Amino acid sequence: MITEAEGTPDERLARAASLRARAAAAGGWFRWYLVALGIVSAVQIALVETVFSEGFARYVVIAGWAIVWTLAGLWAERRAVFPAKAKWYVMGAMAVWFGCYAVLVGPLIRWQFGTSLLPWVLAALGLSLPFFIAAVLVKTRR
Repeated sequence: MITEAEGTPDERLARAASLRARAAAAGGWFRWYLVALGIVSAVQIALVETVFSEGFARYVVIAGWAIVWTLAGLWAERRAVFPAKAKWYVMGAMAVWFGCYAVLVGPLIRWQFGTSLLPWVLAALGLSLPFFIAAVLVKTRR
Protein backbone atom coordinates (compact mmCIF):
# COMPACT_ATOMS: atom_id res chain seq x y z
CA MET A 1 0.00 0.00 0.00
CA ILE A 2 1.33 3.40 -0.92
CA THR A 3 1.38 6.01 1.81
CA GLU A 4 1.38 9.74 1.36
CA ALA A 5 5.08 10.00 2.17
CA GLU A 6 6.24 7.61 -0.56
CA GLY A 7 7.70 8.90 -3.80
CA THR A 8 9.57 11.99 -4.73
CA PRO A 9 8.05 15.42 -4.22
CA ASP A 10 7.32 15.63 -7.95
CA GLU A 11 5.51 12.28 -7.89
CA ARG A 12 3.46 13.33 -4.86
CA LEU A 13 2.60 16.60 -6.57
CA ALA A 14 1.54 14.73 -9.71
CA ARG A 15 -0.66 12.37 -7.64
CA ALA A 16 -2.22 15.34 -5.86
CA ALA A 17 -2.93 17.08 -9.19
CA SER A 18 -4.43 13.87 -10.55
CA LEU A 19 -6.68 13.48 -7.49
CA ARG A 20 -7.77 17.11 -7.76
CA ALA A 21 -8.65 16.67 -11.44
CA ARG A 22 -10.62 13.49 -10.70
CA ALA A 23 -12.49 15.20 -7.85
CA ALA A 24 -13.33 18.17 -10.08
CA ALA A 25 -14.56 15.83 -12.81
CA ALA A 26 -16.65 13.90 -10.28
CA GLY A 27 -18.33 17.18 -9.25
CA GLY A 28 -19.16 18.16 -12.82
CA TRP A 29 -22.70 16.89 -12.44
CA PHE A 30 -23.57 19.84 -10.20
CA ARG A 31 -23.69 22.52 -12.89
CA TRP A 32 -26.15 20.41 -14.91
CA TYR A 33 -28.16 19.89 -11.74
CA LEU A 34 -28.48 23.68 -11.38
CA VAL A 35 -29.49 24.03 -15.03
CA ALA A 36 -32.15 21.34 -14.57
CA LEU A 37 -33.51 23.07 -11.46
CA GLY A 38 -33.71 26.32 -13.41
CA ILE A 39 -35.57 24.70 -16.29
CA VAL A 40 -38.01 22.89 -13.99
CA SER A 41 -38.67 26.14 -12.14
CA ALA A 42 -39.24 28.06 -15.38
CA VAL A 43 -41.69 25.42 -16.62
CA GLN A 44 -43.51 25.52 -13.30
CA ILE A 45 -43.99 29.29 -13.42
CA ALA A 46 -45.10 29.24 -17.05
CA LEU A 47 -47.63 26.46 -16.41
CA VAL A 48 -49.00 27.89 -13.17
CA GLU A 49 -49.44 31.39 -14.57
CA THR A 50 -50.82 30.51 -18.01
CA VAL A 51 -52.22 27.04 -18.66
CA PHE A 52 -53.27 26.25 -15.10
CA SER A 53 -53.88 29.76 -13.77
CA GLU A 54 -57.02 28.79 -11.87
CA GLY A 55 -58.46 25.83 -10.07
CA PHE A 56 -57.14 22.67 -8.55
CA ALA A 57 -54.74 21.90 -11.42
CA ARG A 58 -52.63 24.90 -10.36
CA TYR A 59 -51.95 23.24 -7.03
CA VAL A 60 -51.22 19.92 -8.70
CA VAL A 61 -48.52 21.63 -10.80
CA ILE A 62 -47.06 23.29 -7.71
CA ALA A 63 -47.07 19.97 -5.85
CA GLY A 64 -45.45 18.26 -8.84
CA TRP A 65 -42.74 20.92 -8.90
CA ALA A 66 -42.14 20.44 -5.17
CA ILE A 67 -41.90 16.68 -5.62
CA VAL A 68 -39.42 17.06 -8.50
CA TRP A 69 -37.29 19.42 -6.37
CA THR A 70 -37.40 17.02 -3.43
CA LEU A 71 -36.45 14.01 -5.55
CA ALA A 72 -33.67 16.00 -7.22
CA GLY A 73 -32.38 17.03 -3.81
CA LEU A 74 -32.42 13.44 -2.58
CA TRP A 75 -30.59 12.33 -5.73
CA ALA A 76 -27.99 15.07 -5.25
CA GLU A 77 -27.43 14.10 -1.61
CA ARG A 78 -26.41 10.61 -2.75
CA ARG A 79 -23.55 12.02 -4.85
CA ALA A 80 -20.09 11.55 -3.40
CA VAL A 81 -18.55 14.83 -4.57
CA PHE A 82 -19.95 18.34 -4.25
CA PRO A 83 -18.28 21.52 -5.47
CA ALA A 84 -17.26 24.06 -2.85
CA LYS A 85 -20.26 26.03 -1.55
CA ALA A 86 -22.72 23.85 -3.46
CA LYS A 87 -25.58 24.41 -1.02
CA TRP A 88 -25.01 28.16 -1.11
CA TYR A 89 -25.38 28.15 -4.88
CA VAL A 90 -28.67 26.26 -4.73
CA MET A 91 -30.11 28.24 -1.83
CA GLY A 92 -28.98 31.59 -3.25
CA ALA A 93 -30.45 30.88 -6.67
CA MET A 94 -33.67 29.65 -5.10
CA ALA A 95 -33.98 32.72 -2.86
CA VAL A 96 -33.43 35.15 -5.75
CA TRP A 97 -35.80 33.16 -7.99
CA PHE A 98 -38.61 33.04 -5.45
CA GLY A 99 -38.10 36.58 -4.17
CA CYS A 100 -38.22 38.11 -7.64
CA TYR A 101 -41.21 35.99 -8.62
CA ALA A 102 -43.23 36.78 -5.50
CA VAL A 103 -42.38 40.46 -5.12
CA LEU A 104 -41.35 41.94 -8.44
CA VAL A 105 -41.76 40.00 -11.68
CA GLY A 106 -44.84 37.95 -10.84
CA PRO A 107 -47.12 40.85 -9.91
CA LEU A 108 -45.81 43.04 -12.74
CA ILE A 109 -46.29 40.44 -15.49
CA ARG A 110 -49.68 39.42 -14.07
CA TRP A 111 -50.80 43.06 -14.02
CA GLN A 112 -49.56 43.91 -17.52
CA PHE A 113 -50.18 40.68 -19.44
CA GLY A 114 -52.56 38.52 -17.42
CA THR A 115 -52.21 34.90 -18.51
CA SER A 116 -50.56 35.46 -21.91
CA LEU A 117 -48.14 32.64 -22.64
CA LEU A 118 -45.21 34.43 -24.30
CA PRO A 119 -44.63 37.08 -21.59
CA TRP A 120 -44.78 34.43 -18.90
CA VAL A 121 -42.37 32.12 -20.71
CA LEU A 122 -39.90 34.99 -21.13
CA ALA A 123 -40.38 36.05 -17.51
CA ALA A 124 -39.94 32.47 -16.28
CA LEU A 125 -36.70 32.09 -18.22
CA GLY A 126 -35.50 35.42 -16.85
CA LEU A 127 -36.40 34.38 -13.34
CA SER A 128 -34.39 31.18 -13.77
CA LEU A 129 -31.23 33.12 -14.63
CA PRO A 130 -29.88 32.80 -11.06
CA PHE A 131 -29.68 29.02 -11.56
CA PHE A 132 -27.91 29.41 -14.89
CA ILE A 133 -25.51 32.03 -13.47
CA ALA A 134 -24.73 29.75 -10.54
CA ALA A 135 -23.99 26.92 -12.98
CA VAL A 136 -21.50 29.13 -14.81
CA LEU A 137 -19.90 30.25 -11.56
CA VAL A 138 -19.50 26.65 -10.41
CA LYS A 139 -17.81 25.77 -13.68
CA THR A 140 -15.33 28.64 -13.48
CA ARG A 141 -14.29 27.76 -9.93
CA ARG A 142 -12.70 24.45 -11.00
